[in-house]
Amino acid sequence: MASGIKFGKFKMSRAGYAALMDSPGVQGVVERKAQAVKAAADAGLSDGGYALPGHEVKDFQGKLARGRVVRTKTDQARYSEAKRKTLSKALGAANG
Repeated sequence: MASGIKFGKFKMSRAGYAALMDSPGVQGVVERKAQAVKAAADAGLSDGGYALPGHEVKDFQGKLARGRVVRTKTDQARYSEAKRKTLSKALGAANG
C-alpha cells in the first residue's frame, strides 16, 4: 500500500495519447495480441475441410489511434462463434 505518495493532478492529453498508441512499441504489442487471439480461435475450430483460416486480423483507424480487429472470415468460423463462442473464448485465453 502506498502511503504518503501524491501524484498531483493528471491532465489527459489527446495528442500525447495518440502519439503513444501509434508508437512502434505499442503497435507491436497490439499486433502480437491480435495474432495470439487469431491463432487460439483458429485452433478452436473443428476440421471441416476448409483450406482457409477461419479468422483474420484487420487494421482499423480509430479517432485517436490505430488498432487491430480479429473477426470471423468463413461460414464455419461464424457458426463456431455462434454455437461454441470460439472467438470470444480465444480472447480470454490470449489474455486480450
